[in-house]
Amino acid sequence: MAVKDALLTNAAYQVITRVAWQRAITLVVMDLVDVVENHPNDVIHSAGGLAIPLPTIVRQRRYSHVPGVGRPRGETATRAGVMKRDGWTCGYCGGKASTIDHVMPRSRNGSLTCWTNLIAACEPCNGDKGDRTPVEWGRKLLWMPVPPNNRDADQERVWLALSRVA
Repeated sequence: MAVKDALLTNAAYQVITRVAWQRAITLVVMDLVDVVENHPNDVIHSAGGLAIPLPTIVRQRRYSHVPGVGRPRGETATRAGVMKRDGWTCGYCGGKASTIDHVMPRSRNGSLTCWTNLIAACEPCNGDKGDRTPVEWGRKLLWMPVPPNNRDADQERVWLALSRVA
């Protein structure tokens, strides 16, 4: 099965979050959501003989306000967000990351919460870099840290699915 999760939108089709496909099936069976889009090939079969096409986008029937949904996102990054964006991979050596590093050190007025100044790092690289920039340290970043745009891509996917519905 290629798709492992489904987009959950509120009643206004604004993406709230991603849910596991099992949760999406549960919401469909409990009649709490409408299916906006199904996976073209995958069908889930229950032991009792019920066959449900695997949903990829589901919409809540009742509107629920979720703070921040539908608003432009700011520059504030979180540790969890940076680690997820970088795939828990060190931006200096490619190893397993466990810390966050400020590309421009905080002691040099580097931003504390800006997506473009934070990168996932392993403890050895973070400790060795210390209070230096990557150039001063003599290393290059494996990628440039940028703000994630998953929510925008997910929202575009919802609008595209709705445009196909006749």
